[in-house]
Amino acid sequence: MTAAVPYSARRRAAARLERVAFKTSRLAEFCGVKELTKQVGQPVEWWPAVILKELVDNGLDACEEAEVAPEIDIEVSTDTGEIILADNGPGIPSETIAGVLDYTLRVSSREAYVSPSRGQQGNAPKCIVAMPFALDGAQGRTIIESRGQTHLLVFEMDRVRREPRIPLPWQITTSDVQIGTRITVRWPGNASYLLRNARARFVQMAAAFTAFNPYLSLRCRWNNEHLIDVSASEPAWRKWRTCDFTSAHWYRSSDFDRYIAAHIARDQEAGRAGRTVRDFISELRGLRRPDAQKLVLAETTSARTTLEDYFTRGDEAVVLLLASCQRHTEPVKPRALGLIGPEDFLASCQARGGAADSFRYRKHLDTTITGMPYVIEAAFAYCPEQTSGVGRQIIAGINFSVAFN
Repeated sequence: MTAAVPYSARRRAAARLERVAFKTSRLAEFCGVKELTKQVGQPVEWWPAVILKELVDNGLDACEEAEVAPEIDIEVSTDTGEIILADNGPGIPSETIAGVLDYTLRVSSREAYVSPSRGQQGNAPKCIVAMPFALDGAQGRTIIESRGQTHLLVFEMDRVRREPRIPLPWQITTSDVQIGTRITVRWPGNASYLLRNARARFVQMAAAFTAFNPYLSLRCRWNNEHLIDVSASEPAWRKWRTCDFTSAHWYRSSDFDRYIAAHIARDQEAGRAGRTVRDFISELRGLRRPDAQKLVLAETTSARTTLEDYFTRGDEAVVLLLASCQRHTEPVKPRALGLIGPEDFLASCQARGGAADSFRYRKHLDTTITGMPYVIEAAFAYCPEQTSGVGRQIIAGINFSVAFN
């Protein structure tokens, strides 16, 4: 016999949760401390230094492209929770700020280019704007002043969709900043201890920028105390700039494929058509001359061919174009990237208490097997502890930017 089960019991047993698939925006990766730590690659106690490094890098690049010797002023106040950085570059246009606020895209002038540039990440400004919110949990504020305008960016999170939201249109008022850009990051009060504890690391990193950039004048104040005031030792010093043409010798076929595709995609999005292979190769170092262009176009049978049509020929066509561009141009010599030199390194070591008679300098210039030139410079000086007041300092950098470790 089978015992009868009451209906109410059968109903309870049949009840079950029907799970549904919820969508979570990946934009939330900019909203939390854990997620932002992954984005910037540094722990939260290093975030003041991250802000410093990224803003100084951007200021240096902007000044280089405008062909002016960079002047950077840094001010930190633990009372007001402000990290302020100002440069004398051409200023950030409004459309660039709008790109920073679009968290659905990564917009970068480094994307697809192969070059010895300072930064390749492409999302640093987005991370900086998001940091105050991630620490505060409710709201973050960043102020960008440029070209006579003040842009107040209030970063919040849509609590339903769990994604970043900056109210649009954001607040724009007048500013006295006509030359360059001044950026103020408002550090939240509940994390003020992180800013206070970051002083030694922050100031040392700011000073280190002057060691790698002889054309840089830099001043830094912390709580109204002047800690750094360094004038450029060589205002006319030159290095390879982000606005200089890249070399075909720096690309592998996969890189070149991506570089071509990026140009085509950008033209399509902008509603432009007709970019030719000639137009494309003319932006490579050594191929500005019509005679060199004709040789490449003849070898690849691409005269009067649009870049988009040429790309449809497939991988072999891309390999052929790259090989031809390399064949008709000279590789970039490592020295063209820029040398700091022993005199500037000696001055930097002495400024930190190093003894001149202990100074040593070495350099190594070469090219990698993939065709990328490089320069390695190293300097050493003994720093008597009784005169310096600090222990051993190791200052490292790459592409004229300070490294975190």
